Amino acid sequence: MLRRTTFARVQLCFWLLASCWAAAPASAPPASARAPVPAEKFALPIVELHGTPAEMGASHGKQLAKPIDVLREKYLKVFLGGAAKRFVAMAAARSFEKQILPEHLAEINALARQTGMSPEEAVLAQCFLDLTPMQACSTIALPATASPDHVARLGRNLDFPALNIADKYTTLIIYRPDDGRYKFAAVAWPGMIGVLSGINEHGLALANMEVTRGARVPDAMPYTLLYRMLLERCKMVDEAIALLKKTPRQTPNNLMLMDAAGNRAVVEITPAAITVRRGIDGAALISTNHQRGQDADTAGRCVRYDYLHDTAKKDFGSVEEKTIEQMLAGASQADFTLQSMVFEPANRVIYLSAGKNAARGEFHRLDLKPFFAEVLGH
Repeated sequence: MLRRTTFARVQLCFWLLASCWAAAPASAPPASARAPVPAEKFALPIVELHGTPAEMGASHGKQLAKPIDVLREKYLKVFLGGAAKRFVAMAAARSFEKQILPEHLAEINALARQTGMSPEEAVLAQCFLDLTPMQACSTIALPATASPDHVARLGRNLDFPALNIADKYTTLIIYRPDDGRYKFAAVAWPGMIGVLSGINEHGLALANMEVTRGARVPDAMPYTLLYRMLLERCKMVDEAIALLKKTPRQTPNNLMLMDAAGNRAVVEITPAAITVRRGIDGAALISTNHQRGQDADTAGRCVRYDYLHDTAKKDFGSVEEKTIEQMLAGASQADFTLQSMVFEPANRVIYLSAGKNAARGEFHRLDLKPFFAEVLGH
């Protein structure tokens, strides 16, 4: 009886914590696209990590110590709110620690030691999103037939509260583990070792979207670490789907996947099951913040979804990379959109814009092949 009572109290704390945090603002209406900008310039921070998990964690902490401290003190603590909420969040972090893969936990602990954080603080940086109810982010995946240059592409807006801090610290982190896991690049923030948007050496790209959800007592790994695991272990969309099916899942999400062969799928994730909606010939595959099952066409649930759906249908066959940038600008949530990007999985190329209203900012092109050179033979 004591164990059941304690569990119920902890569960109640998580529900109270979730109910106190405000949801994201409503979707913004489509807006006019900006003028094209040069594609070859890349002016955002790139951090390279390699070696054992402990070596990568220590290097992460050493290279990014100052921004990690700023984000911890001026973003995460403010985002979480008062002392009571932070207490519950730290309790959640301790519970999540038991669910994290050993290699990831070793990296987190090394990061904590290097920066002077407690292990719980470092884990909280990986799991606070699982504790945060909101609806945010948009993705669109287009087949090669959508573009005159016959390149398949995945476009993505990441939407999240900036608090006048997070918009300044987007970092592209390149991971090269020495234990057989695949190399990958993650569009992230200092102190975060999980993945919200990324691509690996084999061309598997992914991006998540937040969906409506309640709070749950931790019984699986934080979702950003689950998505990192996909990039570390999978080459193709079907492999990633199979791994998601057999791995415990903590948090409802939508996940867009695309591989180097152009295979596309949206995986609608819940702890109980996953639903897969695959891309079909002649049409864009889109996901925002609702779990739609196989219904790709019904309008009225999300203005951003409807805008991307209708624009892609109208322009199909003439959708270039710049066109996708313009689509992302039309689906932007203004200053709430902190990162906007286009992946070319077959080419291992990313176009990335970061900062407030990122989708209407300048996109910087980066060829990731040199970072993955050992595998590609360059």
